[in-house]
Amino acid sequence: MTTVIESMTVAIPHERHVANKRMTMGLGGGVALEWYDWTVYGMMASFLSPLFFPSDDPTTSLLAALAVYGAGFFARPVGAAILGPIADRISHKRVMMISVTAMALCSLLIAILPGYKDLGVAAAVILLLVRIIQGLATGAEAGVANAIAIELAPPGEEGRYLGLISGTFIQLGVFGSSLVAFLVSASVASETLHEWAWRLPFAVGGALGLVVIYLRSTLPETLIQDVMHGDELSRIQKTTGDVWKTLWSVRLSLLAVVLVVGAVQIANYAWNAGLPNLANGVFKENSTWVYGITTLMGVIWIVTAPFVGTFADRIRPSRAFTLLRLLLVGCFFLTLLYSEKSISTFFFVMVFGGAIVGCNMALYNFIATTLMPRAVRTTGIAFGYALGVSLFGGTSPYLLVWLQHANMAWMFPVYGSVIAVLSVIVYHIAKKRGHVYIGD
Repeated sequence: MTTVIESMTVAIPHERHVANKRMTMGLGGGVALEWYDWTVYGMMASFLSPLFFPSDDPTTSLLAALAVYGAGFFARPVGAAILGPIADRISHKRVMMISVTAMALCSLLIAILPGYKDLGVAAAVILLLVRIIQGLATGAEAGVANAIAIELAPPGEEGRYLGLISGTFIQLGVFGSSLVAFLVSASVASETLHEWAWRLPFAVGGALGLVVIYLRSTLPETLIQDVMHGDELSRIQKTTGDVWKTLWSVRLSLLAVVLVVGAVQIANYAWNAGLPNLANGVFKENSTWVYGITTLMGVIWIVTAPFVGTFADRIRPSRAFTLLRLLLVGCFFLTLLYSEKSISTFFFVMVFGGAIVGCNMALYNFIATTLMPRAVRTTGIAFGYALGVSLFGGTSPYLLVWLQHANMAWMFPVYGSVIAVLSVIVYHIAKKRGHVYIGD
């Protein structure tokens, strides 16, 4: 049974851990949409770049488009700082609705936005502003989704359930973007794809967003006031200042979240945006093959995510995280193999290297969530996640392409490996000091 107090739901413990199907679909659907809309820009960057950033050098145009891609990420910490405390203090649902609505509307706007030929520099400026708005709106999405998911997860199965919400649904969004890109590329002539058909995946994202908005509008409020524990790290904070004060007291956890998220996002965006754009924009591979291979990688990620979570539940999350993160170190160096046009090499790097990236993607949200106490869980995850993604993930495709262009490709795997090792070290320091609050 539940009692409503000041528009917040108080639930007895065993009811909190029953995963309602509608809740799962609404929650997971929004996560999938966020990742679809975010990834589809990276997928289409090589096609929209000459229309919004014309240049005699195609690599220069692509780098400009990827810079806009990265700019959206830098807006995410600001959005997390604004919306995270609202979610922790007032309403999970309101923040979820803001996020999904903004993502859908911005995706639709990109689908119809005229290019440089019609609007001049204003076209690039508007595109940049749209990406920044998306970044602001999605700043708290990961924090809200993970905070709710960990409350819904059956005891002892947190890894499996987070693997579903923040693994499978994320990969459904990524897979959906590559699948739509593949279908569009396979259905139209190359000239048509460059002229206007690249807009279709954005239109699909906007349309799907309307469905997710409906699903989320039917969800109940899920902010939980813990009536069984009165300590500062369990109860809802009274003011935004209290949220930040409490978060500062667990700043080591916040640093661990930033690195746990950041290291895997370097790999994620390298494999989902950097390598495909390198193939399409620089090496001029067959785009249908590129998107087909990227889609295959997405299928592997979808299938493996819940199993990775179950694996973590069985051997302990900290052990699974350490093992998979160290495998990621070697995975980064596979990017060095793709240094010239070769669809077979692209296939090997994307599928075999991508499998290791996918296993890490299935687990990182769970590990990040365990590092934050309930009182600031949404803000802590959202802000740490946004910092990790903006500092490391958002710049990853740009760095990969730029370093390749500058004949310094070796620096990218070294950079990714250093951040991955640091994430393991800081996580274990935080764990040793008692900053793992769930499981293990």
